[in-house]
Amino acid sequence: MDDKARSSLGCTEGVCVLRMSDELWDVVVIGSGIIGSCAAFHSVKNGLRTLKIDQACLFSEHSFGHRKGSSHGKSRIIRYAHSNPAWIPIVKDTYEQIAELEKARGEKLWINTGLLWMGSEQYVNKLGKTIGDAGCTHEILDHEQINKRFPLFTYDQQWKGLYDPKGGVILADKWLWAFHNEFLVNKGSYIDWIKITKIEQGDIITLHSKYSEPIRCKKLIVAAGSWVNELVPSLNVKSKKIIQNVALSVCYWKPKEEKNMPLILPDKMPVFIIDDQFDGGRGYFGIPTIDYPGAIKFGEHGGDLFSSGEEPENHDKIFVERPRQHLEKFWPLMDSEEPTRVDHCKYTMSPDAAYLIDYLGNNKNIVLCSMLSGTGFKCAPALGRIVVDMVQSKEPPFDISIFRASRFRDAFAQ
Repeated sequence: MDDKARSSLGCTEGVCVLRMSDELWDVVVIGSGIIGSCAAFHSVKNGLRTLKIDQACLFSEHSFGHRKGSSHGKSRIIRYAHSNPAWIPIVKDTYEQIAELEKARGEKLWINTGLLWMGSEQYVNKLGKTIGDAGCTHEILDHEQINKRFPLFTYDQQWKGLYDPKGGVILADKWLWAFHNEFLVNKGSYIDWIKITKIEQGDIITLHSKYSEPIRCKKLIVAAGSWVNELVPSLNVKSKKIIQNVALSVCYWKPKEEKNMPLILPDKMPVFIIDDQFDGGRGYFGIPTIDYPGAIKFGEHGGDLFSSGEEPENHDKIFVERPRQHLEKFWPLMDSEEPTRVDHCKYTMSPDAAYLIDYLGNNKNIVLCSMLSGTGFKCAPALGRIVVDMVQSKEPPFDISIFRASRFRDAFAQ
């Protein structure tokens, strides 16, 4: 399907032979990860003639996503529970969109495992109040209730947990393909292997690249992840301390004994978040066995800094060691000697862990969607709706003031 879509535009790997300068698109989306794919989907659903482009091949016969970006892999976490109430209506919209998409496509796109969020009593009680005030169902569990309900764990009396029954596992590769496929079905156009080298602003926006004719559009959505500094060079100077690219070490661990394999299945084990205020405030995340048979995903919410789309050659082993130590201390049934596998994933972080969703300076024809800080996948359908409303000069359906660039003063001014 994807190869056919590319050839219909006259493109082959590395070269686009179509005279793109003869085309004028209503909207171009740079970036074909989950955010760009959701934005492109909403753009065509709004009747806009839309082109989605990427510098890599994300949709091949054998895999979706690419290892240098943030949208590869089989699993992510979805949840209502958030420490800031601004996220809750956005996630609600995502749940509704996914339910509609599941019905339309006749396929399952997520697994409802529940979410367990653990931390100190003060932290968990505050979290419970936040989501309780927003009307979200939840339970507060003490350490004995946690250990009884989930036999993998042996947390002590310092710990409490918040259980969100609507939490679960996003089937990430299926989400990415579903939104891309629906985009094509709705007459969207897609080109890969096109790396944009310059954005020329004006009443008509012109995108320049090495291997194609210029691409012209009325509106532009930039959803380029860790490449955003390269695409918008002024950001590289003014905001290099604000946009932080982080390469995570995502570790996979197996139980010590075969008989405990059922405990890590999605019907027995929740997705989980751990805020360890007792050990430097470090954050961890985990998902039942989805990505690789017989192994859970468990890693630290942090990693090695890097400056562009290319990840560092060497990864600090501390980001494997600290999760290992946590498992050794509180998960005695898991083999914590060493992970069975370590993958690497990209975060584009902001100092306050909130997203960047805003116009590029005073230019209302260009919308930036970046710094999704490791939590953006679950919000992508709603964020796609938001940025398409913005390029149409519509008021976003949710309060996104927390995501505006103004909080960084003049870092994104043009």
